[in-house]
Amino acid sequence: MSAPNAGRQSPEPERQTSAQVGPPESGQIGAAPSKKHAQKESDDVKENVLSSNPEGPMEGAAHDKISKEGRGV
Repeated sequence: MSAPNAGRQSPEPERQTSAQVGPPESGQIGAAPSKKHAQKESDDVKENVLSSNPEGPMEGAAHDKISKEGRGV
């Protein structure tokens, strides 16, 4: 085996460790969530986290400035 950049290719099969030999295991670790789970999570975020028109950080202060109760009169 000759490579233009020495040390950049995998070792020969007989010299590979057990982690390098064969295809990767196809377990559930790192697998993408199912569509049902993803839809449930999406709906949960929509209902509990997001709102259609969230209140701005200064909205309360602006309301106090223009309301009769907030003027201190």
